[in-house]
Amino acid sequence: MKIVAWIFVLGSFVVLSSFTSEILKDKKESVLHDERVRTYLVHLPKNYNAQQAYPLVIAMHGGGGTAKSFNRSTRNRFNELADEENFILVYPQGVKRSWNDNNKRDTLGKARKLNIDDVGFIKKMIAKLEIDYAVNSDAIFACGISNGALMSLTLAVELPEKIKAIGMVASNFSEVQVAEMQDSAPFSMVMIHGTEDPIVPYEEGVIKVFKSTRGKVLGVRKSIAFLSSINGNQPNGIARALPNPAHLDGCTTEQIVYPNPVNPDHKIELINVIGGGHTWPGGQQYLPKKIVGRVSRDFNACDALWEFFESLVD
Repeated sequence: MKIVAWIFVLGSFVVLSSFTSEILKDKKESVLHDERVRTYLVHLPKNYNAQQAYPLVIAMHGGGGTAKSFNRSTRNRFNELADEENFILVYPQGVKRSWNDNNKRDTLGKARKLNIDDVGFIKKMIAKLEIDYAVNSDAIFACGISNGALMSLTLAVELPEKIKAIGMVASNFSEVQVAEMQDSAPFSMVMIHGTEDPIVPYEEGVIKVFKSTRGKVLGVRKSIAFLSSINGNQPNGIARALPNPAHLDGCTTEQIVYPNPVNPDHKIELINVIGGGHTWPGGQQYLPKKIVGRVSRDFNACDALWEFFESLVD
Protein backbone atom coordinates (compact mmCIF):
# COMPACT_ATOMS: atom_id res chain seq x y z
CA MET A 1 0.00 0.00 0.00
CA LYS A 2 1.33 3.44 -0.91
CA ILE A 3 1.08 6.04 1.82
CA VAL A 4 0.13 9.32 0.13
CA ALA A 5 0.05 12.63 1.98
CA TRP A 6 -3.23 14.57 1.71
CA ILE A 7 -3.58 18.29 1.07
CA PHE A 8 -6.83 20.12 1.82
CA VAL A 9 -7.76 22.23 -1.19
CA LEU A 10 -10.71 24.61 -1.50
CA GLY A 11 -12.04 25.49 -4.88
CA SER A 12 -13.85 24.43 -7.99
CA PHE A 13 -12.90 21.75 -10.47
CA VAL A 14 -12.38 22.16 -14.20
CA VAL A 15 -14.42 19.71 -16.30
CA LEU A 16 -13.37 19.42 -19.93
CA SER A 17 -15.25 18.10 -22.92
CA SER A 18 -14.43 18.15 -26.61
CA PHE A 19 -16.71 21.17 -27.03
CA THR A 20 -16.72 23.27 -23.87
CA SER A 21 -14.74 24.00 -20.73
CA GLU A 22 -16.57 25.04 -17.61
CA ILE A 23 -15.90 25.25 -13.90
CA LEU A 24 -18.13 23.01 -11.82
CA LYS A 25 -18.33 21.89 -8.25
CA ASP A 26 -19.79 18.49 -7.38
CA LYS A 27 -23.03 18.34 -9.32
CA LYS A 28 -26.27 17.45 -7.52
CA GLU A 29 -28.36 15.02 -9.54
CA SER A 30 -31.41 12.88 -8.84
CA VAL A 31 -33.52 9.90 -9.82
CA LEU A 32 -37.13 9.15 -8.95
CA HIS A 33 -37.43 5.84 -7.12
CA ASP A 34 -40.44 4.51 -5.21
CA GLU A 35 -42.12 7.92 -5.53
CA ARG A 36 -39.16 9.62 -3.82
CA VAL A 37 -36.69 11.98 -5.40
CA ARG A 38 -33.33 10.47 -4.47
CA THR A 39 -30.26 12.66 -4.80
CA TYR A 40 -26.53 12.16 -5.24
CA LEU A 41 -23.46 14.29 -5.89
CA VAL A 42 -21.29 13.59 -8.94
CA HIS A 43 -17.62 14.56 -9.15
CA LEU A 44 -16.03 14.18 -12.58
CA PRO A 45 -12.23 14.12 -12.89
CA LYS A 46 -10.86 17.49 -13.95
CA ASN A 47 -9.72 16.15 -17.34
CA TYR A 48 -12.94 14.25 -18.00
CA ASN A 49 -13.32 13.21 -21.64
CA ALA A 50 -16.53 11.54 -22.74
CA GLN A 51 -14.59 9.53 -25.33
CA GLN A 52 -12.92 7.33 -22.68
CA ALA A 53 -14.40 5.09 -20.00
CA TYR A 54 -13.79 5.79 -16.30
CA PRO A 55 -14.06 3.61 -13.20
CA LEU A 56 -16.92 4.59 -10.89
CA VAL A 57 -16.53 4.82 -7.12
CA ILE A 58 -19.69 5.05 -5.00
CA ALA A 59 -18.87 6.60 -1.60
CA MET A 60 -21.58 6.24 1.06
CA HIS A 61 -21.82 8.32 4.20
CA GLY A 62 -22.35 6.80 7.62
CA GLY A 63 -25.48 6.99 9.74
CA GLY A 64 -26.24 10.62 10.57
CA GLY A 65 -24.05 11.86 7.74
CA THR A 66 -24.76 13.41 4.35
CA ALA A 67 -23.36 13.15 0.85
CA LYS A 68 -21.91 16.63 1.17
CA SER A 69 -20.38 16.13 4.60
CA PHE A 70 -18.74 12.86 3.57
CA ASN A 71 -16.40 14.67 1.20
CA ARG A 72 -15.48 17.18 3.91
CA SER A 73 -14.94 14.42 6.45
CA THR A 74 -12.24 12.88 4.24
CA ARG A 75 -10.59 16.32 3.98
CA ASN A 76 -11.47 16.40 0.28
CA ARG A 77 -9.10 13.52 -0.44
CA PHE A 78 -11.56 11.47 -2.52
CA ASN A 79 -12.16 14.41 -4.86
CA GLU A 80 -8.44 15.00 -5.18
CA LEU A 81 -7.87 11.35 -6.04
CA ALA A 82 -10.64 11.37 -8.64
CA ASP A 83 -8.84 14.28 -10.34
CA GLU A 84 -5.39 12.71 -10.01
CA GLU A 85 -6.27 9.12 -10.89
CA ASN A 86 -9.15 9.68 -13.35
CA PHE A 87 -12.24 8.03 -11.91
CA ILE A 88 -15.82 9.22 -11.51
CA LEU A 89 -16.92 9.70 -7.92
CA VAL A 90 -20.51 9.73 -6.68
CA TYR A 91 -21.84 10.47 -3.20
CA PRO A 92 -25.42 9.18 -2.80
CA GLN A 93 -27.69 10.58 -0.07
CA GLY A 94 -29.50 8.25 2.31
CA VAL A 95 -33.08 8.93 3.42
CA LYS A 96 -33.04 10.69 6.79
CA ARG A 97 -29.25 10.36 6.81
CA SER A 98 -29.33 6.56 6.97
CA TRP A 99 -29.22 3.46 4.79
CA ASN A 100 -31.49 0.44 4.79
CA ASP A 101 -28.98 -2.33 4.24
CA ASN A 102 -31.78 -4.95 4.24
CA ASN A 103 -30.35 -6.20 7.49
CA LYS A 104 -32.73 -7.30 10.22
CA ARG A 105 -30.07 -6.66 12.85
CA ASP A 106 -31.08 -2.98 12.96
CA THR A 107 -34.61 -2.20 14.12
CA LEU A 108 -33.86 1.45 14.95
CA GLY A 109 -32.40 2.83 11.73
CA LYS A 110 -34.69 5.41 10.11
CA ALA A 111 -34.33 4.07 6.58
CA ARG A 112 -34.92 0.56 7.91
CA LYS A 113 -38.09 1.64 9.72
CA LEU A 114 -39.39 3.24 6.54
CA ASN A 115 -38.48 0.14 4.52
CA ILE A 116 -36.55 2.27 2.02
CA ASP A 117 -35.38 0.35 -1.06
CA ASP A 118 -31.80 1.61 -1.12
CA VAL A 119 -30.57 -1.28 -3.28
CA GLY A 120 -33.12 -0.31 -5.90
CA PHE A 121 -32.09 3.35 -5.64
CA ILE A 122 -28.40 2.60 -6.10
CA LYS A 123 -29.15 0.26 -9.02
CA LYS A 124 -31.21 2.97 -10.73
CA MET A 125 -28.55 5.59 -9.97
CA ILE A 126 -25.85 3.43 -11.57
CA ALA A 127 -28.00 2.90 -14.66
CA LYS A 128 -28.50 6.66 -15.03
CA LEU A 129 -24.79 7.35 -14.53
CA GLU A 130 -23.96 4.81 -17.24
CA ILE A 131 -26.21 6.76 -19.62
CA ASP A 132 -25.11 10.25 -18.60
CA TYR A 133 -21.35 9.69 -18.30
CA ALA A 134 -18.55 7.56 -19.69
CA VAL A 135 -18.63 4.86 -16.99
CA ASN A 136 -16.55 1.69 -17.26
CA SER A 137 -19.31 -0.76 -16.32
CA ASP A 138 -16.73 -3.43 -15.49
CA ALA A 139 -15.11 -1.22 -12.85
CA ILE A 140 -17.82 -0.09 -10.43
CA PHE A 141 -16.87 -0.02 -6.75
CA ALA A 142 -18.74 0.78 -3.53
CA CYS A 143 -17.36 1.92 -0.20
CA GLY A 144 -18.44 3.68 2.95
CA ILE A 145 -18.05 4.12 6.66
CA SER A 146 -20.17 2.43 9.34
CA ASN A 147 -23.80 2.24 8.07
CA GLY A 148 -22.44 3.16 4.62
CA ALA A 149 -19.97 0.27 4.82
CA LEU A 150 -22.76 -2.17 5.68
CA MET A 151 -24.70 -0.79 2.72
CA SER A 152 -21.65 -1.49 0.52
CA LEU A 153 -21.72 -5.09 1.69
CA THR A 154 -25.41 -5.34 0.83
CA LEU A 155 -24.70 -4.01 -2.67
CA ALA A 156 -21.95 -6.58 -3.22
CA VAL A 157 -24.37 -9.37 -2.28
CA GLU A 158 -27.48 -8.09 -4.06
CA LEU A 159 -25.93 -6.45 -7.14
CA PRO A 160 -23.06 -8.82 -8.00
CA GLU A 161 -23.50 -8.08 -11.70
CA LYS A 162 -22.69 -4.41 -11.02
CA ILE A 163 -20.39 -4.13 -8.00
CA LYS A 164 -16.87 -5.41 -8.65
CA ALA A 165 -15.46 -4.79 -5.15
CA ILE A 166 -16.22 -2.98 -1.92
CA GLY A 167 -14.40 -1.11 0.81
CA MET A 168 -15.64 -1.21 4.41
CA VAL A 169 -14.36 1.38 6.90
CA ALA A 170 -15.24 1.09 10.60
CA SER A 171 -17.58 -1.85 10.06
CA ASN A 172 -17.63 -5.60 9.62
CA PHE A 173 -20.17 -8.30 8.77
CA SER A 174 -23.51 -8.47 10.53
CA GLU A 175 -24.35 -11.83 12.08
CA VAL A 176 -27.83 -11.72 10.54
CA GLN A 177 -26.58 -10.82 7.10
CA VAL A 178 -23.98 -13.59 7.04
CA ALA A 179 -26.72 -16.13 7.71
CA GLU A 180 -28.28 -15.02 4.41
CA MET A 181 -25.02 -14.93 2.42
CA GLN A 182 -24.26 -18.64 2.17
CA ASP A 183 -24.90 -18.72 -1.59
CA SER A 184 -23.42 -15.31 -2.38
CA ALA A 185 -21.19 -14.86 -5.41
CA PRO A 186 -17.52 -14.13 -4.62
CA PHE A 187 -16.47 -10.49 -4.41
CA SER A 188 -13.33 -8.56 -3.53
CA MET A 189 -13.11 -6.47 -0.37
CA VAL A 190 -10.75 -4.23 1.53
CA MET A 191 -11.65 -3.68 5.19
CA ILE A 192 -10.20 -0.84 7.29
CA HIS A 193 -10.99 -1.09 10.98
CA GLY A 194 -9.76 0.48 14.20
CA THR A 195 -8.90 -2.00 16.93
CA GLU A 196 -10.39 0.32 19.57
CA ASP A 197 -13.64 1.15 17.75
CA PRO A 198 -16.22 1.88 20.50
CA ILE A 199 -19.25 1.68 18.17
CA VAL A 200 -18.73 -1.23 15.76
CA PRO A 201 -16.49 -3.60 17.74
CA TYR A 202 -13.34 -5.03 16.20
CA GLU A 203 -14.01 -8.32 17.94
CA GLU A 204 -17.35 -10.12 17.80
CA GLY A 205 -19.98 -8.13 19.65
CA VAL A 206 -22.85 -5.66 19.50
CA ILE A 207 -22.98 -2.34 17.63
CA LYS A 208 -23.60 0.46 20.14
CA VAL A 209 -24.70 3.91 19.03
CA PHE A 210 -24.72 6.07 22.14
CA LYS A 211 -27.09 4.10 24.43
CA SER A 212 -28.78 2.04 21.72
CA THR A 213 -27.75 -1.38 20.43
CA ARG A 214 -28.00 -1.96 16.68
CA GLY A 215 -27.42 -5.69 16.27
CA LYS A 216 -24.51 -8.10 16.43
CA VAL A 217 -21.44 -8.27 14.19
CA LEU A 218 -19.02 -11.15 13.67
CA GLY A 219 -15.92 -9.08 14.27
CA VAL A 220 -13.12 -8.52 11.79
CA ARG A 221 -11.45 -11.93 11.92
CA LYS A 222 -14.64 -13.96 11.50
CA SER A 223 -15.84 -11.63 8.74
CA ILE A 224 -12.61 -12.16 6.82
CA ALA A 225 -12.77 -15.90 7.40
CA PHE A 226 -16.34 -16.05 6.12
CA LEU A 227 -15.59 -14.18 2.90
CA SER A 228 -12.45 -16.27 2.43
CA SER A 229 -14.60 -19.40 2.52
CA ILE A 230 -16.80 -17.97 -0.27
CA ASN A 231 -13.95 -16.64 -2.41
CA GLY A 232 -11.35 -19.35 -1.89
CA ASN A 233 -8.83 -17.01 -0.28
CA GLN A 234 -6.29 -18.43 2.13
CA PRO A 235 -7.56 -17.97 5.70
CA ASN A 236 -4.14 -17.01 7.04
CA GLY A 237 -3.02 -13.72 5.56
CA ILE A 238 0.39 -12.19 4.98
CA ALA A 239 0.92 -9.29 7.37
CA ARG A 240 3.29 -6.35 7.30
CA ALA A 241 3.61 -3.17 9.34
CA LEU A 242 3.08 0.08 7.44
CA PRO A 243 4.93 3.36 8.01
CA ASN A 244 4.06 5.35 11.11
CA PRO A 245 4.79 8.97 10.15
CA ALA A 246 2.36 10.51 12.68
CA HIS A 247 3.94 9.41 15.93
CA LEU A 248 1.62 11.45 18.13
CA ASP A 249 -1.76 10.13 16.90
CA GLY A 250 -1.69 7.03 19.13
CA CYS A 251 -2.13 4.71 16.11
CA THR A 252 -0.06 2.34 14.04
CA THR A 253 -1.08 0.44 10.92
CA GLU A 254 -0.85 -3.18 9.78
CA GLN A 255 -1.80 -4.50 6.35
CA ILE A 256 -2.85 -8.14 5.88
CA VAL A 257 -3.33 -9.63 2.41
CA TYR A 258 -5.19 -12.92 1.95
CA PRO A 259 -3.95 -14.59 -1.26
CA ASN A 260 -6.26 -16.44 -3.60
CA PRO A 261 -4.32 -19.13 -5.49
CA VAL A 262 -7.30 -20.16 -7.65
CA ASN A 263 -8.73 -16.77 -8.63
CA PRO A 264 -6.29 -13.92 -7.90
CA ASP A 265 -8.94 -11.35 -8.90
CA HIS A 266 -11.00 -12.23 -5.81
CA LYS A 267 -8.93 -10.18 -3.41
CA ILE A 268 -9.28 -9.68 0.32
CA GLU A 269 -7.24 -7.15 2.25
CA LEU A 270 -7.43 -5.95 5.85
CA ILE A 271 -5.89 -2.76 7.20
CA ASN A 272 -5.77 -2.83 10.98
CA VAL A 273 -5.63 0.63 12.49
CA ILE A 274 -4.11 -0.31 15.81
CA GLY A 275 -5.40 2.14 18.42
CA GLY A 276 -7.87 3.64 15.95
CA GLY A 277 -11.54 4.30 16.64
CA HIS A 278 -14.81 4.61 14.71
CA THR A 279 -13.19 7.06 12.33
CA TRP A 280 -11.92 7.63 8.79
CA PRO A 281 -8.11 7.44 8.80
CA GLY A 282 -6.72 10.75 7.65
CA GLY A 283 -10.12 12.40 8.03
CA GLN A 284 -11.74 14.68 10.57
CA GLN A 285 -12.07 14.08 14.30
CA TYR A 286 -15.83 14.59 13.84
CA LEU A 287 -16.73 13.82 17.47
CA PRO A 288 -14.62 13.78 20.65
CA LYS A 289 -12.22 10.87 21.15
CA LYS A 290 -14.16 9.71 24.20
CA ILE A 291 -17.15 9.05 21.89
CA VAL A 292 -15.63 7.74 18.64
CA GLY A 293 -11.97 7.11 19.46
CA ARG A 294 -8.80 8.22 17.68
CA VAL A 295 -8.23 9.21 14.05
CA SER A 296 -5.09 7.79 12.45
CA ARG A 297 -2.92 10.42 10.77
CA ASP A 298 -0.58 7.88 9.18
CA PHE A 299 -2.59 7.63 5.94
CA ASN A 300 -5.91 8.59 4.40
CA ALA A 301 -8.38 5.74 3.88
CA CYS A 302 -9.30 7.19 0.47
CA ASP A 303 -5.82 6.35 -0.82
CA ALA A 304 -5.99 2.80 0.50
CA LEU A 305 -9.45 2.23 -0.97
CA TRP A 306 -8.57 3.57 -4.39
CA GLU A 307 -5.29 1.63 -4.53
CA PHE A 308 -7.23 -1.58 -3.86
CA PHE A 309 -9.94 -0.73 -6.42
CA GLU A 310 -7.39 0.33 -9.03
CA SER A 311 -5.67 -3.05 -8.78
CA LEU A 312 -8.89 -4.63 -10.07
CA VAL A 313 -9.33 -2.36 -13.10
CA ASP A 314 -8.48 -4.23 -16.30
